[in-house]
Amino acid sequence: MLKQLKILLAISFGTTVIAIGMFFDNNKSTNISESSPLIENFDEILANLNYIEFSNQNDSTIIELINDQWLLSNSDNFPVNTELLSRFFIQLREANIVEPKTNLPNLLYKLGLDDENKSKLILKDKIGDSILTLDLGIYNYNIPGSYVKFADTNQSLLVSTNLTTDTSPFYWMPNDLINIGSSTIKNVQIYNNNQMINLLNEDGFLKHQNALPKFSEISESKIEDVQKTLSDVQHNGYVLRSYLPASPNFEVRFSFYNNVVLFMKLYDIPEKGIHVTFDWNYLNDEIKVTKFIDPDLSGNQFQLGSLSLLNDFAFNVPQFIYDNLNIKLREKTD
Repeated sequence: MLKQLKILLAISFGTTVIAIGMFFDNNKSTNISESSPLIENFDEILANLNYIEFSNQNDSTIIELINDQWLLSNSDNFPVNTELLSRFFIQLREANIVEPKTNLPNLLYKLGLDDENKSKLILKDKIGDSILTLDLGIYNYNIPGSYVKFADTNQSLLVSTNLTTDTSPFYWMPNDLINIGSSTIKNVQIYNNNQMINLLNEDGFLKHQNALPKFSEISESKIEDVQKTLSDVQHNGYVLRSYLPASPNFEVRFSFYNNVVLFMKLYDIPEKGIHVTFDWNYLNDEIKVTKFIDPDLSGNQFQLGSLSLLNDFAFNVPQFIYDNLNIKLREKTD
């Protein structure tokens, strides 16, 4: 939310940015005040901000404030990583001019500010009017500082913070899905190849309950892998559920000691990899749901990323999750 973004910035800065004139005409002699803020009216921009675009010749990310949430509007309104977004705006607000650099177009490539190499930051207000357009060049680690210029001038500037960023939408997505410890799992049912495999927790370990004599036993190591599968799960991208095949490769039902139930459908999609959907039953106010997950691997953790509650997306997850849960009963051979 915009209010949250303002709060995050206010924590890092106790004072208001002082207004200064910063737009330069490369046909004129320019008197630039060094150590002055790059953005003359940052607080005003932030108050009216509704649209953020990071783009270059190859890619673009568009972030918009929709229903009081920052969403990736050119990526199916996927939630944005507000922590990364806040970090960038903190760098933007802290950016002071170190010194002016070249205003010759044929030399801008040395600063990463030519058309082929630059990234562009575009900010718009609630009615779609542009309130800032800034070209972003390379970061000079030796100084340190970034090269930038306003889009309506050739006058480049060296500023004091790191304003380099990524224009790929995936970079701006949160990644955490779930982090559920093995000791919280009460029961697992795997529906695969017209079979149902029932695993029940006994004294901290899952045990196969519906074994039949004609089938080979499931190895203990394989069952242990099932029990560890939900720890620290992150995604590598997504597809819309409407894109998914009509039927999953298999399904899994997890029951937990806190009475929550998770249904997972797993899909092996050619050229796109493993995708999974999460559907929950019996969630309550005591369940911890956050955008970001703590690095807790104690075994009794039960953390749900807010992404895992979204109903429109199937998430690309590591192959091992599919492999761990893809258990099939095999008939014994003589």
